Amino acid sequence: QETEIPQEELVAKLQAISKTGYEERLFIRGDKTTKYGAAMEVMGLIQDAGYKNIALLSLPKQDQ
Repeated sequence: QETEIPQEELVAKLQAISKTGYEERLFIRGDKTTKYGAAMEVMGLIQDAGYKNIALLSLPKQDQ
């Protein structure tokens, strides 16, 4: 989905929507203004929610 979730609600939302356990792959996408530290913080929150299969997405160079 393309839903934005406030950071303080992320762990609770992810735990609530897990239907098949925590094996689903979650994708994190940001634009070129997204700071690396912010992306790592979100990855940490996702791991805190129980997910271990996390991927970062990027746009092809011509779309950035």
